[in-house]
Amino acid sequence: MPPPPLSATAVLPPDLEASLRGRLSPGAAVRGSVVSVADAADVVATVRLAGRHGVAVAGGGDGADAARGLVVDVDGLGELSVSEAGWARVGGGVRWRQLAAAAARHGLAPVPGTSGDERVADAVTGGGVGLLARTYGPASDRVRAVELVTGDGVLRRAAPDEEPELFWGVRGGGAALGLVTAVEVDLLAAGPRYAGDLSWPGDDAGQVLEEWRTWSAALPPQAGTSLVLVRLPTGEVAVSVRFGWTGDPGDGAAVLDGLRARLRPARDDVGVRGPADLGGGVGPVTGVESSLLLDRLGAAGAGPVLRAATGGCAPRTVELRLLGGAVGWVPERSSALCHRDARLAVRVVGGTGTEDRAATWACAEELAAALDPETGGREPAHGHGRWPDVLARTPTPPVRDRLTALATATDPHRILEGAGRGRPPVPGPGTGGRPVRGG
Repeated sequence: MPPPPLSATAVLPPDLEASLRGRLSPGAAVRGSVVSVADAADVVATVRLAGRHGVAVAGGGDGADAARGLVVDVDGLGELSVSEAGWARVGGGVRWRQLAAAAARHGLAPVPGTSGDERVADAVTGGGVGLLARTYGPASDRVRAVELVTGDGVLRRAAPDEEPELFWGVRGGGAALGLVTAVEVDLLAAGPRYAGDLSWPGDDAGQVLEEWRTWSAALPPQAGTSLVLVRLPTGEVAVSVRFGWTGDPGDGAAVLDGLRARLRPARDDVGVRGPADLGGGVGPVTGVESSLLLDRLGAAGAGPVLRAATGGCAPRTVELRLLGGAVGWVPERSSALCHRDARLAVRVVGGTGTEDRAATWACAEELAAALDPETGGREPAHGHGRWPDVLARTPTPPVRDRLTALATATDPHRILEGAGRGRPPVPGPGTGGRPVRGG
């Protein structure tokens, strides 16, 4: 069952705030249970003081996490530098959109996560399966180094030749291993991309879903796509398809015409875009979210997906995201990211109200039951607030055990693990009891 609703602010020891104000830099700020840091030393001081007071620590800044303990808001970590050699270093608060704009000035481009508004660090720890992932792999595959403060209050640098086990775990292992202060990522030579969105009226949702299902199954790795069904507060349904192509724009247009010709969209803004234009994407979740990983979506599965988006009365978003391609390839440097063999991800996102939350989880469980033959035994994953991307939500047992050992070594008092009560930072199996397939 999902955890109960959370209050907005945790009750902290009365002397902790005073201790924090005395130890933080002038650029930092303490507002209730949220600490807005200005540099990595602020993160170290916050984690160490929280440990002495026995208070849980979480990254991010949304109110749900604040109910569990002290929240470290890293938006102030805005370091951003681009090397002509083809890589970049960014602070923990930098978004993909900021990095893309800076890289474009040097003729370079990143491989982003799901949205330009997502933090680079969040995509690294959560996997980061964006539109370009079918060509270049998840964002977590293109990491050179990660600097993070672990639960014992130590600032560590994880790279292939420095803390290699931590480097394995922090990429795709979720946020339980530490608070990321900086990331170094590889960049690509920039070039034009053919990308954008197609949209149709809600009355066409069923036909669009069926056409997208068959069209997307045959796409080459140069193509990335997702289909989004949104039930609006008015009760109306909107349907859109997001498309990205990493090859020649003319070839991309020809591939997309295979969908356009089947059902003419009401709106079409797909075109040639510069490397700094990441588009909208599906942004960070502010409500509750559940997801499923599938081997395929057969004709019989389209109906349950459509009902998940259109049934009931509360606003809800259902996204189908095409995986495969480079997502499933064996990376040069292994990581904690699991289930790379999945072909599709289904996300169900609902509101924050008590009834909305319960309805979202129930909807996802019903969808999991209907699509059970196509899940390959993978469990549905339920989350609230900030949460890893689709492949990182349910680690396989061996990966989960390895992550637990890492967390034990670097966070003996479970300062970070305690921040996830009701939403484990290293998720275990779901509630369905089905076996979890290896990653």
